[in-house]
Amino acid sequence: MHVALEEWKRYARDELDEDKRDMYEEHLYACDQCMGLYMEAMEDVEDDLPSIEGPSLYTDEVMERIPFERAAVGKQSRRHWYEEKMFHYVMAVAMTLILMATGIFGELVKVTAQFEHNPKATSFTQSIMDKTSSLLDEIEDIEEQEAK
Repeated sequence: MHVALEEWKRYARDELDEDKRDMYEEHLYACDQCMGLYMEAMEDVEDDLPSIEGPSLYTDEVMERIPFERAAVGKQSRRHWYEEKMFHYVMAVAMTLILMATGIFGELVKVTAQFEHNPKATSFTQSIMDKTSSLLDEIEDIEEQEAK
């Protein structure tokens, strides 16, 4: 079912009842030929349609309808002393001095040095792989003995 050009012109001028409009709209989604006819009809009736004059006037009118609230001008709430940047810097310096005085940084250096000089220990993954392969070897040996 294809809709005639005159029907699409009536559709563009909004001269159809609601049911027929809905049916035509659904048909437009599926039919490329009718979409072409609809576009042609829109071009033909373009002069008959009301034009929007002064788009900037339209924008101004819409902006006037939007309710704006005036921002409350007043004192900014005072920030607490622990929210200040300077407080954070002072705390960082104080903690660094405490850690240096207690020797924590020195102990960290010793631990990392010991870790670097220790012989490489087998990894956990390697030990699991070794145990698994020895288990499989034992199972094979048992199966061979049962087969004899």
